[in-house]
Amino acid sequence: MKKNWVLPSGLEEEKYRFLSQKLDLSPLLIQILHNRGVKEENIGEFLNPKLESLCDPFLMKGMDLAAERILQAISGREKILVYGDFDVDGISAVSILLLFLRQAKVAGYFYIPHREREGYGLNRNAVKKAHDLDMDLIITCDCGSSSFEEIEYAKDLGVDVIVTDHHQIKDDFAPSCTVLNPNQPDCSYPFKELAGVGVVFKLVQALAQKLDAGDIDPYQYLDLVALGTIADIVPLRGENRILAKHGLESLKRTSNCGLRALVSVGGISGEEIEETEVGFIIAPRLNACGRLSLAQKGVKLLLSTSLKEAFELARDLDRENSKRQRMAGRMRQEAEQLLPAHKDPVIVLSKRGWHPGLIGLVASYIRNKYFRPVVILSLDGDTAKGSARSIPGFSIFEGLEKCQDLLLSFGGHHMAAGMKLAIENIPELERKLNHLASQTLSPEDLIPSYFVDARVDLEELDKGVFENLELLSPCGPDNPTPLFMAEDVYFSSPPRKLARGCLKTHLTSKKGTKFEAVAFNLENQDKILERRPVRVIFTPRIDRFRNRSSYQLEIKDWREGEDEGSIEKNQEHTGFS
Repeated sequence: MKKNWVLPSGLEEEKYRFLSQKLDLSPLLIQILHNRGVKEENIGEFLNPKLESLCDPFLMKGMDLAAERILQAISGREKILVYGDFDVDGISAVSILLLFLRQAKVAGYFYIPHREREGYGLNRNAVKKAHDLDMDLIITCDCGSSSFEEIEYAKDLGVDVIVTDHHQIKDDFAPSCTVLNPNQPDCSYPFKELAGVGVVFKLVQALAQKLDAGDIDPYQYLDLVALGTIADIVPLRGENRILAKHGLESLKRTSNCGLRALVSVGGISGEEIEETEVGFIIAPRLNACGRLSLAQKGVKLLLSTSLKEAFELARDLDRENSKRQRMAGRMRQEAEQLLPAHKDPVIVLSKRGWHPGLIGLVASYIRNKYFRPVVILSLDGDTAKGSARSIPGFSIFEGLEKCQDLLLSFGGHHMAAGMKLAIENIPELERKLNHLASQTLSPEDLIPSYFVDARVDLEELDKGVFENLELLSPCGPDNPTPLFMAEDVYFSSPPRKLARGCLKTHLTSKKGTKFEAVAFNLENQDKILERRPVRVIFTPRIDRFRNRSSYQLEIKDWREGEDEGSIEKNQEHTGFS
């Protein structure tokens, strides 16, 4: 699919040069910060976020009540059950809370439902088991905001519940227990985009303050906070940026046996860990158990105090991840075979036999390839379990909220959601979602775009620029990897195809400046011809391997010089007022 190239407009080069000299930063970095909407007075904090800038955890609605109830349970040696979601966010959140309870010398128990048999969130059978095992308190992690009936059932059995969650709140939200969720009504917490693990971290911060225990430092869990935050693809701005940036540094030198084993099994070294390694190497292995078997394996790994045990568990997860890749690959092919010739604004695909733990991966693949909101449904008996992914401009959560009369259950975010419904309601769900999307999305919204930060000449890209750009890390939602466009350059060496869809060549300017260039799964790579003028959009990066650094350009897209394609100049920003 051909993509639009969107260039920034209204450039203030004179101001960029002034700030560049004032702050001793590259003008290109200044322009990127402007593109990201970073105000001049906030540049220092954005590039070097400080832990001291984290918000007071007691600003979150319910924090006082939650902390007091948990401290009561600790002092009374009550039995506490930590109940989590089966993804990396939930697994890391559960692990942090259990590690905290271990340090507080309280026995913590945990339960994560089986994705296929029990589904997402609290369920009555698990609550009954907790009661039968004499649990006094259930603390949810990354779930619970829509589990009204299950919470009432727990109360009837005499079991208290505290919900920690970050998912969007439904209109009928009426909790009968203490809830920690920055998205709940009347919550004064200033940052609303925390991952589930971020909410648990704020709880641990509050508990440590209340305990006044010098030996329990919440910051020791930042490696796990970064893992869950990056894996859950939340906006990497504000508190998430602080937690992820410091957490990545903590992850590089982690003493957590499970994390060390995952890093080793993934074939990376501690010094190489950045957001890419977390998102594409570490998190998928930890996610594999929650998709195919039992997420308890992931918690057990992160709680392990034995390297031998941790490596055995990590190798098991690595095998499950390989199996997951094979199964997901087959499901992606089947999904593409089901695609209708005419694609409506929302793609809805269903099939018996699809593994419910993998439909989210298939939904992401179809969404990314065809740039449509997507719902993938696994059929079982007379019901269907679904996973949805969306695109900017259409909130899938709000769409499902308007279709809730067709659903047995649902929950999620603007960009991702899960649901359960009767199979007979699938056609009407498809019709209604497409009607809603057609009112919201224009044809232009269904064309993906590359948002370019600046036009550059290759001669501008010196060592200082490459090093300055690394200050933007970690990159992700709301802080994308920088993209530049260079014109009148050419491929100066035959492209070599390497493993896993990687292409390597060289890019040279008319003045002779030359960089090694790499590309991954480039759609038009077979049309590359040497010595022909082209325009390229790319990301500069420093490739570090065995104490050696090389400066590369990662190509995202290219066009021949005379191919105007679709280039827009209407990108708006809110920085440097």
